[in-house]
Amino acid sequence: MSSLQSFSDNLNHEDPVEKWMLAVIDDGGIERLDDLHIDEIDSRWKNRDNWFEGGLEALRVAKSVRDRNQLPFTVALAFSLKSAELPIGVDFRTRSEFVERLDWSPPSLYLFRYGDKRRTQIVPGVAVQELSPLTFGISESGLACYYLEFLPQDAEEYCRSAFIEG
Repeated sequence: MSSLQSFSDNLNHEDPVEKWMLAVIDDGGIERLDDLHIDEIDSRWKNRDNWFEGGLEALRVAKSVRDRNQLPFTVALAFSLKSAELPIGVDFRTRSEFVERLDWSPPSLYLFRYGDKRRTQIVPGVAVQELSPLTFGISESGLACYYLEFLPQDAEEYCRSAFIEG
């Protein structure tokens, strides 16, 4: 792919991300935890094989849009993992092991106010574990990674998620 094509793709990605960001800021979507699935940004990201790299690219674009607009928010990329009847904890050590555990839903972007930790307090008893970005093969600075596992009220299986944020 030429650098001109890559630049064009980045501009095409910025438009839906910026529209989503400005809309959730304007209409209360931050409080509702409105998200943007990456397959809504780029149709190539509908393919499960592209979810991880597409998600990272969506996060990079979202951080760039946030910074350009001087928005006081943390951008988070959320991955939903396969649920289980019992708590599992972090059962992956590498990016490939992690990708094997993704569920049926494409990753999505969220915005949080700086210092807002609601994503780690979804329900009482949520287990939160900080992860090294190196677990995902990410050497970029300024990113934090978290694993969450919780049993929603009236559910039979534990929900599992991972967040990469910056």
